[in-house]
Amino acid sequence: MLPGCQDHIKNEISKASFVSVIADETTDVSSISQLVVVFRYVLSNGQPVEKFWEFTNPLGHDAKSIPKCIQASLEKVLAKPEKLISQSCDGTNVMSGQHAGVQAFIRRAYKNA
Repeated sequence: MLPGCQDHIKNEISKASFVSVIADETTDVSSISQLVVVFRYVLSNGQPVEKFWEFTNPLGHDAKSIPKCIQASLEKVLAKPEKLISQSCDGTNVMSGQHAGVQAFIRRAYKNA
C-alpha cells in the first residue's frame, strides 16, 4: 500500500513549484532510532498539504546518519534539488546545529532549503 501512496505523492510533488521536508527522530522503547519524513507542498488547486512519506531507521543518532536518510527520501521525489525551499525538525543540537547539525548538512546539498 505504501508504494502506491508514494507514487501518488511523487506525482503531486512533480507538479508542485516547491516542497518542504519535515523530519523528526526518536528512539523507541527497544532503543531503535526511528526517523519520520513528511513532505509539505501546494497542490495545483492552491491547497497546501502535508503527506507522510516514510519511517526509516538511521544507522546512528548523529548529524551524519540522519541527513543521509533524509537525503535518500528527497532523492526519491525531487528531480530538481532547487525545489526544496524549506526544512524543519526539532530543536535538538543534532537536528538544528547551525554548523554541523542535520539542517546544515541538508542545506549544503539543497541550497534553497
